[in-house]
Order: sequence, then structure tokens, then C-alpha cells
Amino acid sequence: MTTEVTTYRYVRFALCCLLAGLAISVAAETIASGRWQTSISSYYYTAAGPVFTAALCAMGVCLVVLRGYTDAEDTALNLAGLSAPMVGFVPTPEMGQEIDKAAIVNNAWSYLAVMAIGWVVVLIFGMRKRGVGGSWPSRWAVIGLVAIAGAWAVGVAWLLIDQDSFAAKAHGLAALFTFVPFALAVVLNTDWGVRMIAREADKARTRLDKTYWALVAAMAVLLVAGLVLGLSGWDYWLLATEVSLLGCFTIFWVVQSFDLMDPERDSLTTRPGDPVTGSR
Repeated sequence: MTTEVTTYRYVRFALCCLLAGLAISVAAETIASGRWQTSISSYYYTAAGPVFTAALCAMGVCLVVLRGYTDAEDTALNLAGLSAPMVGFVPTPEMGQEIDKAAIVNNAWSYLAVMAIGWVVVLIFGMRKRGVGGSWPSRWAVIGLVAIAGAWAVGVAWLLIDQDSFAAKAHGLAALFTFVPFALAVVLNTDWGVRMIAREADKARTRLDKTYWALVAAMAVLLVAGLVLGLSGWDYWLLATEVSLLGCFTIFWVVQSFDLMDPERDSLTTRPGDPVTGSR
């Protein structure tokens, strides 16, 4: 086993450990305080707050660093990973809780500055690869670069125009742009997703196709059920929805990890030069 493959598997395992750590911290706080919060994000204001922020930042790094099975999945993971830290930096507004606007603005500007540096570095390396005859950028790489630049521009403009509004509402937007791309990554692991969305005709995913579709269906049902509970007035609908979706994502991550580690599948579908994911 090469060093690259070992590192790849350790990073995938690390993300599972981070999710487990967040779950343990939230559970311990709930038991200690004797009460549930209305969402996972609400634990920011509790003793679990540091773990919440640290876990989101670390998970964001893992998602960006990991190479997706296809260019489309890689773009989806990058978008989810880049949005995740902002969820931790900007807390959800809670009744009776004061937010530290100065800390939020400082963290947001720092993160946006790092995003800009990273974007430029990726662009430079990509253009150098293209200059020596490489195929970069792919259609999905262009989509990712444009989407990230757009999100960065919105964040910068928002901070310059109305910091109060940013501190109050950026959390929800960042959470949306974390969950949606990651949900897309699940769809992109179905055989239909690989062939029709990612346009990778040489990468069949029939072995666990039904499993991936079952996870997609479960996520859709849980999301609808959560919205119905929310409309009915149940206070903990968002917490239940977040926990159930994260559970589906964790199952997906474990299933995909074993799927990608299958030697027989790799020998049939991966491209030369990348024994781990088959991506260009």
C-alpha cells in the first residue's frame, strides 16, 4: 500500500472521528445540563461550543483535501468543506444569547482572506499544469472556481455593507451551502450520478448503487418529515433533522470508504496514476 493511499484512508477515517467527537460532546452537554438545544448549532453557546467550532473547521479541511471519486464529486466536497468553517465562526442567533460581533467579523475576514489566497494558489498551479499540456481545468473545476469566487464576493460585500446582518444571518446561509453540496455528493455516487451528472462513462458504480439510492431516499424523507414537524410547531424539529441527516452522511461516508477500498473495483474502474479515487 502506497503512502498516498494510506494518507487518503486516514483522512477519511479522521472525518468519522470528528463527527463522533461532535456527537459525544453534544450528548455529554445534554446530559450535564438536562436539556436539549433546538439545533446542533445552538450548542455553540454551551460547553460543547469549542468542540462544535473545532470539529466544523477540521471537517472542512478534510472535505477540501480529499479528492472526490469524480471531478463533480470533488467540486461538491470542496464547496461543502469551504462552507463548513463559516458555520462554526458565525453562531446561529438564539433568544437570550448575546453574539460577539467583533469576534464574528474578525473570524470571517480572516477566513475570507485565507480563501482568497487558496483560490489564487489553486488557479496558479492549475494554469501551470495547463501550460505543460495538462487537461486542467475540467468543466467541474471551472464551476467550483466560479462558485467559490462568487461566494467570496458575496461574503466580502456583505461584511462591508452590513456587519450586523452578516452576524445574524450568515450562519444559516453557510449551513445551507454545507449540506446541499454534501447531499449532492451522495447522489453523485449513484451509477446515474456518475454517468449523467459527472459525465464519467468509464466509472461504473453498480456494485452499491442501490445502497447509495437508499441513502438519497432516506435523506429526502427525513428532510420532508423534519419540515412537517417544524410546521406543526415542534421546537426540536431542526435538531432532529440535522442529527438524522448527519447520521445518513456518516453512513454514506463509511459505505463509500469501503467501496473505494475494494481492490477488485479499483482494478476495473480507476484510471492509471490514481489508485485511490480514479479521478484525474
